[in-house]
Amino acid sequence: MRAIVIERPHEIALREVETPRCGPDDVLVRSHKAGICRTDLEVLHGQLSPRWVRYPCIPGHEWSGSVAEVGAKVRDFAAGERVVCEGIIPCTRCRRCRAGETNLCENYDQLGFTRGGGYGEFVLAPQHVVHRLPDGVSFDAGVLIEPASCVLRGLERGRLAPGESVGVIGVGTLGSIGVLLTRLFAARPVVAYGIRAEELAFAERLGADHVVDVSHADAEEETARLTGGGLDVVVETAGAVPAVELATRIVRPGGRVVLLGIAGESKRLELPADRIVLKDIELIGAVSYTSAVWGRMMRLVEGGSLDLESIVTHRFPAGDFEAAFELMDRREGTVAKILLEHVS
Repeated sequence: MRAIVIERPHEIALREVETPRCGPDDVLVRSHKAGICRTDLEVLHGQLSPRWVRYPCIPGHEWSGSVAEVGAKVRDFAAGERVVCEGIIPCTRCRRCRAGETNLCENYDQLGFTRGGGYGEFVLAPQHVVHRLPDGVSFDAGVLIEPASCVLRGLERGRLAPGESVGVIGVGTLGSIGVLLTRLFAARPVVAYGIRAEELAFAERLGADHVVDVSHADAEEETARLTGGGLDVVVETAGAVPAVELATRIVRPGGRVVLLGIAGESKRLELPADRIVLKDIELIGAVSYTSAVWGRMMRLVEGGSLDLESIVTHRFPAGDFEAAFELMDRREGTVAKILLEHVS
């Protein structure tokens, strides 16, 4: 099969690799579409800790496809069925898995990082992480189930309730999904924060009630004007230190800040020592999703209440991955989710 392979940091190629072989409990899936995540670029540039990635690496933890082959013990899937797979492969045995915290599995294993992912033509996954795509849900939308599950878990941890005001910082993939989901939670108003006119216009099209350009406006003053005293919940998706600091300023006293963005282990955050205490705010970190949250996201998508396909802004043939990566790096114009297509 052909696959986009990161041989080692800064070295990537589209080349032939051996097609994985099905074990008795495995499902071999033909990858149709795969999303480019900024984490994939960090794998390329060697910016992740060795505990998270194994080189040579076939990326692609956001993807969808169709069943090509099933193992001898697999009864729930058949060749040709449309599927999507959880990226994290929980062992189901460790303390964290038994507690339902599959995102913190003590035996870390993940498609696109330690196992081949959707940038290859075929992906081998254990059957317990494979999910059938509902009728009417496109392969494009299927790609977005993984990042949407991350955002859903963050909102659940932040206890977002109907009628609460919410701010979303950053309007990339996670932020765009955040705007969609907060509207689904009946939050009001939804305020999006960004640094480029194009991303803010995109947030408005997705349903944000207000947008704030933090590069030109005083975000704290503008938030106070729009909300009358700060936001109940702020969701930070930008993955930047200034965004985290901003979140602690625009949340109301007694509010909650949910941190979804990854800024990098080398970055350092400085805050006034008493801000968190005197504002009586909660800082909530949320990494990835659990299998239970994934299941809830599948039900939302199946019910037709979430238009994930609207987040896709660009599509490239898999052979044009270099141009797609360059666009992700430049972020010119409106860039939310970029897809690589093995099968159009």
